[in-house]
Amino acid sequence: MTGASGLVGRALCEALVREGALIRVLSRDPHRARQRVPGARSYHSWQPMERGGARAELVEEARAVVHLASPLVVGGRWDHARRQALYESCVVGTRGLVSSLAQARARPEVLVCASTVAYYAFDPDGVQEAVETEPSGEDFLSRLAVDWESAALHAQEFGVRVVVLRSALVVGPAGAVPRLRLAARFGLGGPIAPGTQRQPWIHLDDEVGLLLLALGDARVTGALNGVAPHAVTSAEFMSTLSTLAEGRGGLGPPRWLLRSRFGAGAVTVTQGRGAVPARALELGYEFRQPRLDGALQNALAA
Repeated sequence: MTGASGLVGRALCEALVREGALIRVLSRDPHRARQRVPGARSYHSWQPMERGGARAELVEEARAVVHLASPLVVGGRWDHARRQALYESCVVGTRGLVSSLAQARARPEVLVCASTVAYYAFDPDGVQEAVETEPSGEDFLSRLAVDWESAALHAQEFGVRVVVLRSALVVGPAGAVPRLRLAARFGLGGPIAPGTQRQPWIHLDDEVGLLLLALGDARVTGALNGVAPHAVTSAEFMSTLSTLAEGRGGLGPPRWLLRSRFGAGAVTVTQGRGAVPARALELGYEFRQPRLDGALQNALAA
């Protein structure tokens, strides 16, 4: 697994360890990963831009590869250098990992790769309900997601089942929600203009649940929307959060603040990308936190 020390990666590792799975963690900083993700079988140095991506013997021993490493959750200015770094880490890094699968004598059954709901087109009016077969958008993040997923799906040519999880804003005890709650308490809990755009979201428990579904169910292939079934607008999301956080409403968080704090994830907040979990529901997945108010209460109480 890559990205094991992130919010989603840590939760997935905990779930897998409880099920008795043996995990090998690939990390830029194995020592830090060992501290943040206890319980794995071993920890190995991994650099996304290294040729080959991962040692062949690690891949050959694995029944599954989970690739969650993503710079999209990191804040920062979106200048040309930043965009290039995003592309290289997401796309070139995934190509390197897949090349390890190509070189392996024995290959894992499945590769599960992170992606983003920003694959879909910008929807300012909040009318889009994109299913997994919907075409992509044309902006930078959409094109990045297309190339990112294409790099992962290349593993299908080697007989590996591939799932790309198009994730929305993850509602959990860390990440965006605590920061937005703090903004609400300072009077920045109003809607993010224009407010009518969709705010796709998913609770951490269901993000992990969908990853486990992807790992264990051979029916899951290709794209899988990592979004909750209860669709809300940006205004509804911030209003609910502000109420639960006992915030004062007021102005919405400025776009520059969102982008500096949440990186590429801010685009799904400020521009709106409507999506529905059509494939997950079709497969019979039951969401643990289907509604926003309950999901936020759970996250804020953690």
